[in-house]
Amino acid sequence: MFRFYLWVSLGFLILAGNPATATILTFDITDPIYPLRENFPEGETIDQTYGDRVNSLSTSSGGVTFAYGAGAEGFTPNITVSYDPGSIFTGGPSLWRYDYGNLTRVLYQGSTNTGLGFDYNYLTVTFTADPGYDVVLFGFDLGGWNQTDRTVNAVAVYNNFFNGFFPADNRVFLDANATVLGAGPTHSTYTFNSPIRANVVTILIEADNLGADSELVGIDNIRFGQDLASTPTAVPEPGTLGMAAIALLAIGATARSRA
Repeated sequence: MFRFYLWVSLGFLILAGNPATATILTFDITDPIYPLRENFPEGETIDQTYGDRVNSLSTSSGGVTFAYGAGAEGFTPNITVSYDPGSIFTGGPSLWRYDYGNLTRVLYQGSTNTGLGFDYNYLTVTFTADPGYDVVLFGFDLGGWNQTDRTVNAVAVYNNFFNGFFPADNRVFLDANATVLGAGPTHSTYTFNSPIRANVVTILIEADNLGADSELVGIDNIRFGQDLASTPTAVPEPGTLGMAAIALLAIGATARSRA
């Protein structure tokens, strides 16, 4: 009996000493060749893997180290992340090290002037889970550049991919004309008491009002987890229920006549 209690006690100590950790995108990237690491262009594979299939607090690729924060929802080995928009015209989202409120190392929409008469004045971060899994989004931080409050058209979350032609489709959260804090310095925090979950979840920062200055808002500390996909049980339509009841009555009547 003493051995049993000893093993149980050891088990509790092991569990207490190794709490589960969630994936938190802190954008803490260490690159010995480019230590400032200000560029995060679309199509650059090494950076686009930041946040993909995380199963530890840090990972390295090609000499670059990607670090993550710690939470309590478990790692995310079945989720990949993409950062948009990005093209040969815009260069895609970028990293910056300080002065977004009191946040350090943030992601922002980089060079937005395409030279073709239009700008990309928004930033999306899209989480995609493998089949059979859901992304679970808990929250994120935003900060205004140069420790100044900034107003953007919208901060939104979608339970699918963002569709620029139909921006209201699949939108499950909207903070319109949002003031992103920076003065103080401080920052804005978005926390979802009922986490947003779906096979695909997208965060959108829409900054048309800032024009080519959409880089004045940065995102940091995106906290997310994963879970098995929720598959609600199908409820028969009333007509189906009625036909089923008639069929059961008919079977019962047939059985009685045979008896």
